[in-house]
Amino acid sequence: MVETVSVPVEWREHIHPRRGGVAGPEVVLDEDAAPRAREWERAARPIAEEMLEHERTVPGLGKAVRAWLDGEPDPVGAAAVATVAIKHLQGIEGAAFLDAWVLDHGLAFAACAVTEASSITLGPPPRRVTRGTGIIELVAHAGPGPRGWRGEIRRTTHDDHVTVSRWIAVDAVAKRLRALLAEAPEDEYRDAVARVSAHRGDDLRRCTASYLLPTETAWMDESLNDPSSARVLDHEHVVCSLSSAAHVERIGWIPPAPAVLGTLLDGLGADALPLLDQALRYPYSNAYETRPTVRRAILEVPDERIFPTLLDRIGDKGGPAALQEAAERHPLHALRALAPQADNGTTLGLRAAGLLRGLLYAEPSLAEALPPGAVEAFLPRPAVPDGEELPDVLTGRPARSAKVDWADPALLPRILTRDRDRALPASATKCLLHLLAKKAPEVAAVRAFCDRHSLAEFSWALFQRWYALGSPSRHNWALAQLGLIGDDTTVRRLSPLIRAWPGESAAGRAVAALDVLAAIGSDVALTHLFELARRGKYKGLKGKAVQKIDEIAAARGITPDDLADRAVPDFGLDAQGTLVLDYGPRRFTVTFDQQLAPLVVEPNGKVRKSAPKPGPKDDPALASAAHALFTGLKKDVRTIADQEIKRLELAMISRRSWTPDDFHALFVTHPLLGHIVRRLVWITDDGTSFRVAEDHTYAGVDDDLFTPAPDARIGIAHPILLEDDLAAWVELFADYEILQPFEQLGRPFYRLTDDERGAHRLARVEGLVLPYGKAKGHSQGRWESLDARGEFAGGWLARRDPAGLYVVAGLSPGLYYYMYGEGEDQKINALWAGPAPGHSPKDTVPLGEVDPVTMSEAVHDLVRSAS
Repeated sequence: MVETVSVPVEWREHIHPRRGGVAGPEVVLDEDAAPRAREWERAARPIAEEMLEHERTVPGLGKAVRAWLDGEPDPVGAAAVATVAIKHLQGIEGAAFLDAWVLDHGLAFAACAVTEASSITLGPPPRRVTRGTGIIELVAHAGPGPRGWRGEIRRTTHDDHVTVSRWIAVDAVAKRLRALLAEAPEDEYRDAVARVSAHRGDDLRRCTASYLLPTETAWMDESLNDPSSARVLDHEHVVCSLSSAAHVERIGWIPPAPAVLGTLLDGLGADALPLLDQALRYPYSNAYETRPTVRRAILEVPDERIFPTLLDRIGDKGGPAALQEAAERHPLHALRALAPQADNGTTLGLRAAGLLRGLLYAEPSLAEALPPGAVEAFLPRPAVPDGEELPDVLTGRPARSAKVDWADPALLPRILTRDRDRALPASATKCLLHLLAKKAPEVAAVRAFCDRHSLAEFSWALFQRWYALGSPSRHNWALAQLGLIGDDTTVRRLSPLIRAWPGESAAGRAVAALDVLAAIGSDVALTHLFELARRGKYKGLKGKAVQKIDEIAAARGITPDDLADRAVPDFGLDAQGTLVLDYGPRRFTVTFDQQLAPLVVEPNGKVRKSAPKPGPKDDPALASAAHALFTGLKKDVRTIADQEIKRLELAMISRRSWTPDDFHALFVTHPLLGHIVRRLVWITDDGTSFRVAEDHTYAGVDDDLFTPAPDARIGIAHPILLEDDLAAWVELFADYEILQPFEQLGRPFYRLTDDERGAHRLARVEGLVLPYGKAKGHSQGRWESLDARGEFAGGWLARRDPAGLYVVAGLSPGLYYYMYGEGEDQKINALWAGPAPGHSPKDTVPLGEVDPVTMSEAVHDLVRSAS
């Protein structure tokens, strides 16, 4: 069934009617128009006769004028004489000529005359002052002159800036005639089409004919190819002539007025959507006033395509209400449009999900129109009985409050009790909403009483609902409540939105969401906080994430690095760092490579990069759940793998160390990190190096069992610290085919000579030239270029060693404020060490006092960048 598009009743009196469409205002012909028009023609006759005899009058036009003046029904002559009267007489009504033509000669004659009038003008053509400049000289006369001073009767040219023919548009003659044609009997209408066809001689007449008779699609095809199709009629008339989807593609903008919008809905139906979408986005000077009118037109279209349009403009005032109304008016179309986008990790997907859930909770049967499983996640869960014994905080009659009344429990998932055999009654859910809105500490009692997963699902659905309603700031508690009853699933859903919001002018919301992650406080939440701090796209958000991490660490009495050690999730892996995928008859084991990429091991030992799709012999429920488990695990681990590997590499460079107990608990026995811990060489503070075996024991370079002293400090061995054991470790790892997560044993290193250790300058790097991009990258990475006030200095790069000494490279000409774009290459004037960085060597110390790892990494960076 094809659904029709309605035109709002109050717009109908303004539209440009078309045959077969919505009836416009009734046009009643003025019976007195004919006498008035004849009187004006008699007054204009001497002028017309003079002009038709002008030497430059187009012969065909002169002949037509003579015929009309002599009583012959010539539409060209009628149009010309009316144009003469309108220009040279006072108080003329253009519509009177139209009514007279219809009354005296019929509708087809009037259509031909108006078509002809659109390209007739009077007087001499404009003269160009200089050929090719586009400057036009207009000829004007102050009063009557000798015979012929009024000039000729001619066709309008492309050089005419102002034309008398405009009377058919400004006096609404064309619109009045179009309304008459739309209501004419069929034989009369077909006669008009046939006769007007013979008068479409130039682009102006073609444009007018297309407007008067918009059913003739081919005429509009041709008219849109004309260069000046809107010269006489307004752009509004051109837009109201459109009658096919192909025409829509040719229009750049539309006037967002009810007359135009209603006409487009009437003539094009759903094919008008691209123009309506364009009008909603177009930066009109009064867009604030016009967008509600455009949205009103869009709401009349029962089509799936209206929902992406309304979603994209959800931030406009009235946008959320329009989207909600569209979903209520066209629920099936909304369902089909929103289902593919819902909860796809984008802000638009979040709004789509909120709308979708509201529709399906109100009318679950809508889901039958989609393939099975397409919207299963948004359907109400099977009913369970209401719980009777409730915590005191969830009893009593909840008060009505605008703060929570928008959150109807009937449109949200039910919250199960801890045993999952009962659900909170609607009144208890209302009580919970009040607690969440107040961020009351009593929410803790609800967490203890209810099933955490169903609480988190309710929390996310509540958040979706708020976002679908336009995320009104007066209800910001709908975001904050995620931190009170959300879980790790909440974190994974929220993180992509936090990254997107600053780019959508919602930086404040992104910062508030960081508080949600901190409030959830799980390992997964902290991991995502660290990810935002390290790799966030927006500097301000990254800074806030770092600040939040510092606050959490301080509250726990540890450093941010220690917090990062304790925030790595185990993702449900067993003690061996593996996970079993149970497909019923088949079982697979998940392990990880040196980059923490998950691998699937089949029972025969074959290794795959992904879990197999469930097969016909597999248990449907088990296999589907196992496959989904692997998909989620792969996505989660991808989020942190690179981050954790780089963090360990930085720990090697910065000489971080741990006690034996922390080392064993945080790294060796960690189900995920254990996979890369076993691929590294570790070292104690007394210089003894060792590795971690598969059984979590420690072995030296000779493969003998090793036990660090209880008071030892353990770190990742930089190759410069391995002295004579480096070659042996390289050989052992090669024999065992151990691949490393980052460059450790094969890492280039630079050891100072005895002379260099006693020197205060390192001659071997002085004079090296760094490309600007490399130097800039260093200043924003492991080196720094900030003065004592924390402002960018640019004249030097510095690296700090664990003891607080700086290795400083002086640059010429210096980065200074060239923070973006291209700049000059940078020459290293000097490299020294001291207690503070600066533009030139000051208070220097012998280079041998610098930590050897820091010195090696500094030289390595500079040499590699200059090569």
